[in-house]
Amino acid sequence: MQLKDKVVLVTGAANGTGKAIAKSFLEEGAIVIAADIQELKWDAGKYEDKIFRYVFDISDEEAVNRAIDEINKKSDGISILVNNAGISLESKLQDLELEMWEKVFAINTRGTFLCTKAVVKNMLSKNIGGSIINISSIAGRNAFPGSSAYSASKAAVIGFTRALAAELGPHDIRVNAICPGSVDTDMLKGIIENISENTGVSLEETRKMMEDSIPLKRFQTPEDIAAMAVFLASDCGKNINGESINLDGGVVRC
Repeated sequence: MQLKDKVVLVTGAANGTGKAIAKSFLEEGAIVIAADIQELKWDAGKYEDKIFRYVFDISDEEAVNRAIDEINKKSDGISILVNNAGISLESKLQDLELEMWEKVFAINTRGTFLCTKAVVKNMLSKNIGGSIINISSIAGRNAFPGSSAYSASKAAVIGFTRALAAELGPHDIRVNAICPGSVDTDMLKGIIENISENTGVSLEETRKMMEDSIPLKRFQTPEDIAAMAVFLASDCGKNINGESINLDGGVVRC
């Protein structure tokens, strides 16, 4: 087990990619703090004694600081943070309300900032080296119509990652981002349904059209993202810093 007894905080861990990431870290021997704004109901099986569930809003500074302070006091201190929580929104600019723009940024960027700041503050004070992994998106690089809020928020995460990698590298804290493409989750299902509704193309045809646009001809899975997160957090990735890695089947680079 590469990460035995390392304390890992995974946000957005109630389902989808966050759930897969939390499970993968458990399988590598880590102590996992699985956090979400909603109650986490999934069973960790034989790893139940290694998982601790927290419910808080990552866009609420007081709630974030309170939860992370409690976690650090009850453990050796968080040394790995996976900022996975995020929301997606599709809207034409003229229909995009300021409230929705701010909601996307509150979760995708403000939440990432608040969690990172709280975790890093303790890491620096206790001289804890480790790894910060931000889940961005290829939408932060390859934008598409109707994605202005989401793409802007995910591009901000990439910039945040690069700046912190330079700032925290001397303290043996590595900061990287994963940029998934289309991950087969409920979020993707919602996107497919929205495209189908707006174009009149069936759900099946829309899904096939999206898969066919990927050079590898398949969507990513939550487990694909989880495997990369574990790699980056482990000694296998000990010299990787400041990177934003596309995990998209070749969409951006091909």
